[in-house]
Amino acid sequence: MAPLVQVGFLALGVSIFLEQAMPLLSDAQFTWGERNIMGMIALVALGGCGFAGWVVGRLIAVAAEVLDAMADTAEAAWRTTQLLEAHVVPVLTRIAVALEQPSRDHDRDRDRSEPPRHRPAKP
Repeated sequence: MAPLVQVGFLALGVSIFLEQAMPLLSDAQFTWGERNIMGMIALVALGGCGFAGWVVGRLIAVAAEVLDAMADTAEAAWRTTQLLEAHVVPVLTRIAVALEQPSRDHDRDRDRSEPPRHRPAKP
């Protein structure tokens, strides 16, 4: 896409040159002054539009790189989420179950080890 834009700007420069130099091109014999004027018009028109085309081409390339980096960032974030769901969550679940299991056994053992208390009968 960027090379097409650059060629378009160069074509714009040629059209500006031909528009500005048309009165000078009507005569086939060019004087020294006419040649200098046509050279300056060509330099400004073609050089300016060529430079503008180069700048716009670079801006398009930079914008494409930024969009590519944003897409890579979004893909990396999605992949990170998938990895967390696939690996970290099951491990945390197993750790939580393992931590809860001894407390249940400890409560059960404590209930068995305490002797039953005898309460006095109510009058």
